[in-house]
Order: sequence, then structure tokens, then C-alpha cells
Amino acid sequence: MEDSLLKKNGLYSLPLHQESKMKWSLHILYSFIIVLFISFIMIPGDGQEKTIVNILFLAFAIFFGYIWLAMTLFNKPYLKITNESLEYKWLFGRKVILMNDIYRVECFSESGVNKLGIWASERGSRSFWEITNRILGRDYSVSIVMSNFQNINFETLRLTILSKINSAHNLP
Repeated sequence: MEDSLLKKNGLYSLPLHQESKMKWSLHILYSFIIVLFISFIMIPGDGQEKTIVNILFLAFAIFFGYIWLAMTLFNKPYLKITNESLEYKWLFGRKVILMNDIYRVECFSESGVNKLGIWASERGSRSFWEITNRILGRDYSVSIVMSNFQNINFETLRLTILSKINSAHNLP
């Protein structure tokens, strides 16, 4: 699949649109977590404390089930890159960055998770997640988790974005 996305110069041809695909290990992990919470509900017991704990475990099982279904079926993350903009949608939001506003693109690792960070001049108000990232010391505009997009070589993607922003900045 990746070979069909590449041009002769080794960069991706644009527009590029890729949807996220969860690894089987994550499917197994989410199903294990949900079964674990439901099995805690099955432990026999009486009383008000057990009822409260059962409600709490049921809430966690529903929450993880919702995240699992959202990521696989009805709210799939995607990455869309055109000559003019980069759009990244994840489970909790969506970010569109104009190519002219990007000034740095870098691959990095954060807590053992490999990501592609994109720094851009910010326009408009920031979302809750962006404000939280700034408070926690993360200064990138958006970070894309590499493991979510298995069909993309992120070093090639980084070079493609850098090529586009260099050509956009060199226009008369």
C-alpha cells in the first residue's frame, strides 16, 4: 500500500488521506479490560458498598467499550494532507493546520510512544487539549501517534511535509 503512495522522488504524493487502524494487540487489550471489569461485577456480595463498586465497574466497562468502538467503527482517527493544509482527527478532537503556518516537524518519543510532532503558528483560540498540553510543557501544535497509522512511513511523511512548507515559503 505504501508503495502506491510514493512518488518517484521518494516523497508521498498529495493529497494523502489515511485512516487509523488499530493493532490486534489493542483489540485484545480492550476486550480483556472490559471482560475484567464485568467479571468484577460478577463477584458475589451484598450491601451498599458492593452496589456502588458494581456501578463503578460497569461505568468503566462502558467507558472502555465506548472508546474501543469509537476508535474502530464510528469515530476513526484520520490524517489528511493536501498542498495547502494538514488535518488530523483523533478521538477527542480535530486540528487543521495550514502548510504556511508550520515551522517545525519532528519525530520524537514520549513515554515510550513514538509520535510525529508538528509545530505551527497558532491562530484563534486553543482547545481544552491544547491548553492542557501547554500546561504540561508540550509545545507542539499537534502530535500524531505513529502506531495508529501502520501504512505510513513517518520519516517519509516528515520529509514530505518539510518539502511542502519549504516550497510554500519560497514562493514569490
